[in-house]
Amino acid sequence: MKGPSYVTPHNIKQLKRLNQVIFPVSYNDKFYKDVLEVGELAKLGTKMLNHVLNICEKDGTFDNIYLHVQISNESAIEFYRKFGFEIIETKKNYYKRIEPADAHVLQKTLKNLFPGQTMESHKSN
Repeated sequence: MKGPSYVTPHNIKQLKRLNQVIFPVSYNDKFYKDVLEVGELAKLGTKMLNHVLNICEKDGTFDNIYLHVQISNESAIEFYRKFGFEIIETKKNYYKRIEPADAHVLQKTLKNLFPGQTMESHKSN
């Protein structure tokens, strides 16, 4: 049987290490203390993204999800593409303390309407 997929005091060091490798921003100890208190909501990696997507889809009021990724972070861009995100624009000098400073804006559309279909006709189906 697999262990819990949420963050515990036993695996918080792994999360810290992952974040140091993945993100150009360093998080302080308070961040990790808060993550532990959130418990099951703070799922790792793919599980965390799936968790957010499921919440948004169940809620039904979200049209799109947006996120920023540093233009040089190809593995992150690839990761999000697998989940249906696409690059919609690039913001110059988005990051203040890292190079390259530009960020891609990625978007995932949650409501797939047929062309010409309005939200109202979509709801009544």
